[in-house]
Amino acid sequence: MHKLYFIAFKSIIAKEINRFTRIWVQTLVPPAITMTLYFMIFGNLIGKRVGEMGGVSYMEFIAPGLIMMSVITNSYSNVASSFYSAKFQGNLEELMVAPVPHYVMIAGYVGGGVARGLCVGAIVTAVAMCFVDIHIHHLGW
Repeated sequence: MHKLYFIAFKSIIAKEINRFTRIWVQTLVPPAITMTLYFMIFGNLIGKRVGEMGGVSYMEFIAPGLIMMSVITNSYSNVASSFYSAKFQGNLEELMVAPVPHYVMIAGYVGGGVARGLCVGAIVTAVAMCFVDIHIHHLGW
């Protein structure tokens, strides 16, 4: 029986990944544009007035926070939009009558949110590297 739960878990994650990659222009591009604007406004304009924070430039100081903000926001919005779209399309009833425990369904949706968060994190980190020279020693390694 647990093998069937794992199949359901993988199916929900695959459906979620397929959903956000199919509409990648709406799900993966806007965070990159938003972070570019944040870096330009907060980093360049305000950062010059603030100066250094703990021995690093203000731009380097805010980069990890902006990356994590986009990861967390997109992970949450993926799960929330999936539930709302399933409700409005009538798919939620079909999912609820499936012989799968609710925790497996929730874990699948959370897994899809994590996948979107990781994709957005990679994209936003690439955007951040255009503005900031990210060094590993800044990460504490």
